[in-house]
Amino acid sequence: MKLEQQFFVGAHDVDREKKVTNRALLEMLSDISMMHGVKSGQTKAEGKSLVSWVVVGWYVKVYKRPAMFSTLRAVTWATDYTKVRAGRDYIIYDEDDNVVVKGTSQWIAVDVDTGRPLRITSELADAFDPEPDELVFPEFTFPSIRNVDMDVAETREVEIDRTMFDYNGHVHNSVYLGIAEQILPEELYLRGFGELIITYKQEITTEDPVVLEYSNQGEDHVVVIRRKSDGAIHAVINFRKVGTTA
Repeated sequence: MKLEQQFFVGAHDVDREKKVTNRALLEMLSDISMMHGVKSGQTKAEGKSLVSWVVVGWYVKVYKRPAMFSTLRAVTWATDYTKVRAGRDYIIYDEDDNVVVKGTSQWIAVDVDTGRPLRITSELADAFDPEPDELVFPEFTFPSIRNVDMDVAETREVEIDRTMFDYNGHVHNSVYLGIAEQILPEELYLRGFGELIITYKQEITTEDPVVLEYSNQGEDHVVVIRRKSDGAIHAVINFRKVGTTA
């Protein structure tokens, strides 16, 4: 079952060139995912949901960067799933029906009372009427971040504040991208990136500061977000394809 939704690119969604930012695009993908949860009956727009779906990975490619005040049409659908993770894919079109973004993501189901992961049963997954054979990136697999071994070129401490948190009580998934962008070299940040891989490991649930680690690995620019107190990894963001599009 596919879900479609239109999104308006506002002034707060664009960069200095008045083109939509990666963070705004990621927010659109997040929103339509949640809307699909509401449509399935597992998520509630108000009150307590039956199940909380938490994203653990994004892979996004930007083929064209729409301008401010344009209207985009996003489409999403559930794909394959295992006992622990479920896939979801996306395509975003511009006003002329050109493909501007493709994306894929992985999610876990969490018990809203205990906060613990749930086994993904056919009952949970089939509520979305998944289409396992329709994959936008059939060859892609998310990298493991159990151990991150890289030459760190720069580190920076970043404060976490309460405005970053969402209704689940942790830093909202698209905010991690904004946090990671703070350590990117200025010229790269201004040029932007056409490809993103974001992998989450441990949620940020307190206002304790984090430490960013930046590494230039050829065409890849990698940022690791760690908890300052013990070095635990919160997320790894891989920026690829310097420039506005992939």
